[in-house]
Amino acid sequence: MTLIYLLICVFMGLALLLLLLRPGHTRPLTLWLFSALLPVLVAVTAALYGQAQAQRTLAGFDPAVLDRALAWQDAGGTENTATVSLSGLDAACVVRAVQRGGTYKLSASTLFVPRGAQLLGPWPSREQADALMLSGQLGCRRVNISGE
Repeated sequence: MTLIYLLICVFMGLALLLLLLRPGHTRPLTLWLFSALLPVLVAVTAALYGQAQAQRTLAGFDPAVLDRALAWQDAGGTENTATVSLSGLDAACVVRAVQRGGTYKLSASTLFVPRGAQLLGPWPSREQADALMLSGQLGCRRVNISGE
């Protein structure tokens, strides 16, 4: 499907270029339509490509609930480790939270993820977390708590 839209975009771009290079009795409405539709088609093509790539990335995604370990160092340099049971979607939220730090609302609880935390064990990849966000399956959000 993406290939069809890409071919239509190329065809419309070439047609517009041909119309602009050969001035003559071209109707203004025709030029306006080609000029207006080309960016829309390019945007639709890019969106379809992004969705297809997200689906390929999520082909190996496991949404099962697993025990996952999170390790970090506090301000004093002490190493801390916490083990939590999270579904694949909540684990993808934690992967995104590790990139940014802070407090995030998951499906069942609120979890504080310190900056510089490391993920140990079976966590989704960053690409899978991004693909879940792109496809609209990720429902986590950042929670602002006073003092953060």
